[in-house]
Order: sequence, then C-alpha cells, then structure tokens
Amino acid sequence: MRFLFSVILLAFCSSLFANDLTARLRLLLPGEEPGTVNTRQFLYQRVNQLLLTLEEEDKVDRKSVKKKISRIESRLRKDLFRTYNSNADLADAFRVGSYNDATAAVLTALAYEHFELDYDGYVDHWEAYLIVDPEGRKEVIRRPGSRKRKEGEEATFRKEYLSMVGTTMEVDFTGADQAGMDKKFEEYFYDSSNKLSFGQLSAYLQFRRAQAAYTAEDYDEAIVRLEKALKREERPAFLVLKRAAELQIAARDRPEVEGDINEFFQLWAENPANRYLPAAILQHFDEQQRLLLAQGREDLATKLLGDYLSRSPAGSGEWATELGRLQRLRLLTHFHQRGRIDRAKTIADELFAETPDNETVRYVLGELVIDGLRRAGGSGAVFTEQVEAAAEKYPFIRTQDRFADLLLRELAWKVRDLYAEDRPDLASLALERFRQSLVDIPIGRERNLWTLTAFVAASNYHFRVEDYRSARQYIDEALSYSPEDPYLTHRRFVLGRY
Repeated sequence: MRFLFSVILLAFCSSLFANDLTARLRLLLPGEEPGTVNTRQFLYQRVNQLLLTLEEEDKVDRKSVKKKISRIESRLRKDLFRTYNSNADLADAFRVGSYNDATAAVLTALAYEHFELDYDGYVDHWEAYLIVDPEGRKEVIRRPGSRKRKEGEEATFRKEYLSMVGTTMEVDFTGADQAGMDKKFEEYFYDSSNKLSFGQLSAYLQFRRAQAAYTAEDYDEAIVRLEKALKREERPAFLVLKRAAELQIAARDRPEVEGDINEFFQLWAENPANRYLPAAILQHFDEQQRLLLAQGREDLATKLLGDYLSRSPAGSGEWATELGRLQRLRLLTHFHQRGRIDRAKTIADELFAETPDNETVRYVLGELVIDGLRRAGGSGAVFTEQVEAAAEKYPFIRTQDRFADLLLRELAWKVRDLYAEDRPDLASLALERFRQSLVDIPIGRERNLWTLTAFVAASNYHFRVEDYRSARQYIDEALSYSPEDPYLTHRRFVLGRY
C-alpha cells in the first residue's frame, strides 16, 4: 500500500509540473495551427528530457544554489547552446544546437523554474539576459559568446533605432539633447534597468522572431509575430517594427492613395464615396492610439479619438461607430494587461453586448470571468455552482484552458474525497457529473490532469476493496480520455495481473 501511494504521488506531482510546462509552452508558442501544435509537443518532450537529465545525471535538485546554477549552465551549453544564430527558434536548440539571446534566456528560465531558482529577465540594447538568485548571488547569465561592447556601439544602436522611430511613427526629435534622446530610446524600446517577467520574455521572443522575418523581407510574418507579442505586452518597440513592416508592404503593393493623415482627411471630404480612404484613416488612428496606450497615455488616446471624429465628413456615422468600438477594443486589452480589472470588465460587457461573436472580446471577457472566480477563492459545492453559472452565462469560456482547470479541479476533488471517505454511492454520482462536464471541454493537459485525478481515485477505491474488475474498468475509461498517459498505461499493465 505504501508503494502504491508513492507511485500515485509521483504521478500526481509529475502531472502538476507537466501542467506548468504546458502553460509555459502555450505562452511561448500560442495558437492551434498544426505546425504550432507539433512544435509545442516536440518541445514538451525535449524539455522534459532535458530536466530529467539535469535531475538524474547532474543531480541538480540535490545541490546548493551555486552548484545548481553552474550545472544547469554547463548542461545547456553542452547540449543546446553550441552555435549562435540570430534567427534561431526554440526548437533549433534541440534539433541542431543553435540559439540566440532570446531562446537561451527562455530555455534557461524554464530550467530555473523547475529547480526553484528565482530570476529576473532584462533586455540591454540588442541582447536579453537573466540575473539568477537576485536576492542572493545575483549571477548574471548571458548567452554563450556574449562579448564586451565596444565604445560607442550602444550609442550608435540608440541613434539608428530612434531614426527608424522618427521615420515610421512620424515622431519629431528635433531639439532633444543627448539625455533626452536616451530617455526616448528607453521609452520606445527597452529600459535596460527594468525587470522582465517570463511573460514579457515570451513577448521578446516573438519580437526577435519578427526581427528575423523583417530582415528576410517576410513582412507579413513579421506582423503576425508582433501581434502575438502585443497580446503578451503592450510595448512601443513592437508597434514601431510593425509599422515599419506595414510601410514596406505598402511600398510593395503600391496603394492607390499616398500621403499623410491631413491629406487623407482632405481627400475623403472631396470624395466621400472613396472606400480606401476611411480604411486608411482608421488604420492610421489605430497605430497612433496603440502607441499612446503602450506609453500609458490613455487621456491622449481619448483626445485622439475626438480629433478624428471631428474631422470626418458628414454621413460617416457607421465609420465613427467603428472607430469608437476599435478604441474600446484596444482599451479592453490595455486595461486587462495592466491589471485594471474593473475597467476591463465594464468595457468587455459593453462590447460583448454589441459584438457577441468577436473572438478578442470573448477571450478577454472569459479571462476576466475566470480571474474573478479565482480571486473569490471559494471551494466545494458553492464554488462549483458559481463556476457552472458563469459557464451558463458565458458558454464560450468552456473552451478556454484555465476554465477546464477551474471547473474540473473542483469536480475531480469531490470524486477523490468521497472515495477516500468510503462513500462509493455518492462518489459514483460525483464521477458521473465529472463525465458530463468533460463533454464541452476540449482535450488538453488541464483536462487530462483532472481526468487522472478522478478516475484513479475510483480505481484505487475498487482495488482497495478487491473489486479488481471495476478497478481495471476505471483505468480503461481514463485511458479513453488520455490514451497516451504513461501512468495510466503502466497502471493498466499492473492491474492486468489481478
């Protein structure tokens, strides 16, 4: 019995970490396109293998902080970080041993998190790095091959970058002294003294991939990457590069109208039937407001909306409505990312009433509802009822990853606890309710974790009372939901002997 408990505990802890790693990989590689899903699965396997090597061969988990840091760095340099490639992605480290500053920082951070080492991320001009054990050893971990910078190199980088900002975002830096220009660089790029979270590092990773796409003249891919980055963090650097890519596309495709925003409004007033002009003005407005919001200047974004509305020609009411809705959509994302939950929830409810099929509104509203339930901190039957009531009001949240964790966790725990209390009749009813809840929730690691909890609890109870046939049936049912789960497969093999 003691051995059985140990096996179950090991599987449960492994599943918990698997869940954490899956969440991290979803943050790093968002999307459900087949290629993205395959890459996530590849990385999941390889990262797990790396961590197992660090545990079993390098014995990292048994070492002091100093030795943990040293052994992790040594293993990563030996197995993954062998050849620098500015265009590398995460999978390249495992496939061919190539890396860049962003991939090295992210993979190192994953190892640190697994072995409970605190760290902070930073971006210093063109390079990301970590400081591990920031409250203790404060060790700076840069990519292999990182060199000392030559005098004037950073100043040149800042000057060239701000030149691009001026061109793409129509910003006039005339009259600014050196200190002022340095401050502007930090405002439009990264402040090298600011700590970055893992989520911000994931955004930087997308930014680096966008830079690689832009250099390769794949401007559409650059924009796709930057939009993914902007979902993680509002940052002017992302908007600057996005605008540069858009200008390159515009030059390539030769639009029918060229000019600045004042010319656009004038031409639209002269030709109200022109369909290109209102779309071009709306795009220009969106670029400007996103930049203002990324800088935290909501008041100027509101004034910008008023300015554009006042300059639109008569009969443009539908366009004006779309412009106002676009600003509320950007404010929704802005307030959500900044943690201003009440403002975000108000806007989300308004937009959902107007555009119930908008995917962005649904996603953010769902996240806000889930966050509200988590903050309530409830548990048990009352909490389950609150979760199910939220799902009934907003059915689309059932497809969001964190909802599965929220609802299925409570239902699985109830199954587990009732079997532990030797109340199989009530436990059977609770398990049936758990089954019904699985119907609307997509397959994912969160669902698999709580499926394991519920059905293993049922199987273990019947094994304990020597009803081996039922014990096998519950494991078989669990395997029907999670056919590749290694613990369930092993458990089925063991129960086959009874």
